[in-house]
Amino acid sequence: MKTTFNYDHYFLYEELTYCLKQLEKQYPDLMKIESLGKTTKNRDVFAVTLSKGEASEKPAYYIDGNTHAGEVTGSMVAMHTIDYFLTNYDSD
Repeated sequence: MKTTFNYDHYFLYEELTYCLKQLEKQYPDLMKIESLGKTTKNRDVFAVTLSKGEASEKPAYYIDGNTHAGEVTGSMVAMHTIDYFLTNYDSD
């Protein structure tokens, strides 16, 4: 299974942000990041859309990465899923 990043630890907010932005740079035709707002610590609450073409005209699959800020496993599942889908787009 190909991925871009190593998943041997939980990403802090700064690392998660960096990885998302790197993937968006690497796959600009497939990935879009937008901020839905700010947390009380002035951190962006990100929404990521993966789509080839107009996303609003297709069925969707939703993953909630962080229901509660202290539950970091959800963000890692979302990050790994995004990474896997993008990295394997042309081969799987």
